[in-house]
Amino acid sequence: MSGPVPGVDGVRSALVRLRTRTGLSAERLRSTEVGVRPILDLPVVRQIVNTTDKTAPEAALEAVRRIAGQLPTEDLVIVDMALSLGLLAQRFPDEPEIETLYAADVGERRERLVELWEPIHRLLGVSLPERHLTVRALRSTLESSAIAKLAELCVSSSVLDVALPEPSTTTDPATRAATVSVIGSAVVDHIYVVDHIPSPGSSTPLISYETHPGGKGLNHAVANARLGMDVHMVTAVGDDQPGQMLLDYMASEGLRLNLVKVVPNAKTPVVGVFMTRNGGAVLLPWMNEGEIRLDPADFHTHSLRGVLESSDAVVITFEQPMAATREVLRVVGTLEKKPLIVVRPSPPIASPQFLYEHFADIDYLVGTQWELRELLSGATDEITMESLASSLLMLGVHGVCITEEFGCMVRSEHTRADIARFPTALRDTPGAREAFSAALIHRLLMKDRKIDRSDLEWATAAMTAAQSFGGVADSMPVAQQVDRVLKVAPEQDHD
Repeated sequence: MSGPVPGVDGVRSALVRLRTRTGLSAERLRSTEVGVRPILDLPVVRQIVNTTDKTAPEAALEAVRRIAGQLPTEDLVIVDMALSLGLLAQRFPDEPEIETLYAADVGERRERLVELWEPIHRLLGVSLPERHLTVRALRSTLESSAIAKLAELCVSSSVLDVALPEPSTTTDPATRAATVSVIGSAVVDHIYVVDHIPSPGSSTPLISYETHPGGKGLNHAVANARLGMDVHMVTAVGDDQPGQMLLDYMASEGLRLNLVKVVPNAKTPVVGVFMTRNGGAVLLPWMNEGEIRLDPADFHTHSLRGVLESSDAVVITFEQPMAATREVLRVVGTLEKKPLIVVRPSPPIASPQFLYEHFADIDYLVGTQWELRELLSGATDEITMESLASSLLMLGVHGVCITEEFGCMVRSEHTRADIARFPTALRDTPGAREAFSAALIHRLLMKDRKIDRSDLEWATAAMTAAQSFGGVADSMPVAQQVDRVLKVAPEQDHD
């Protein structure tokens, strides 16, 4: 585990010392005698190291360059010159004079900035400051002030501010896979299989014990990816060994990791899963919400907003804090190109009525009768599934899928369907609803959101294909496995 998160003073001091000579570069960070550890230990730098193949010096240069781009124009230009970041050269590649701004000595760089001050502002299309720029002003106050602002941003920025875009898997729009963003949790599941759940004061021997990657968000993301979709996982993990294990697993499943928030010095969430032989389960989650979470501000970072805007579908679980859930629903509801929005309302939350204003933006709610009932204030156990679905539709949701014991009831503006379970040895299994939801999204995006009963049967079959006593994410099916369930099942009355 890494050391403490650096403070502003340490970062500022390191950057001020690095402005001398050639400025900031990956090579200088590797070899300089300047104390650069405060920069290398920045959370934004660790984020890049943990989610790319860049070394710490390369990641530090990338992070500082990206964060410097958020500064006001005058400070950005001064920092670019002082640290020789090359930002203006990148923005104006056809202006050879700009390259002269990055001389090997900071004194020469200051002189060139004074000479190019007016042309640079003209290129940027902004008004020239009233203050007359001099080398003395740069050396005495302006550089230190601009670098101090940069240091504050480096320490306070969301780690997702520096998320690097990952290359597209294809450049041909005709063959581009549907893009899905999944917002939820990634945890380590400790799975205990028992004959029965013991009552207080008693015990029962374990049949088996295993550790696997899990979390409703991660399970859903894997399910989408195995059905051929291009999946962005939006979550948070700690920078401990379990967190690295989850990152490695997500990478092995082909998930995009640039929006996985790696929290310094924090422990990754774990869930105790007690499963009986018939597939019933009791979950005991420790989510470490005080440290491991997405924050509302994360959804306003350029990188995350850009991914949401380009997504064909967005999946939201209730595993993140209420404030984050409300904010992502608000953000996706304001996007110019509205993605398909599917919500897994699990685990149930207190005061769900605070989300009602966003229900009109939700295309489908997918959950058990219990999970969906918890969305209605004052609803009792006696409420029928029909009344439950009707109540949620009246609140503005466009579609409701109630999934129980591998079967489902679907009610939407255009569809009424009751799909019986396919033959299965288990009563239920964790991950069934994630498999259903991913399969539903797959068919909705394939058919321009116009689905029929056969598509709902396919999504229901995905639950049977996902039954497992082992790792839930590992049990998520590929399309051929779902097809096989349909092929071997009787044509009528599945069970």
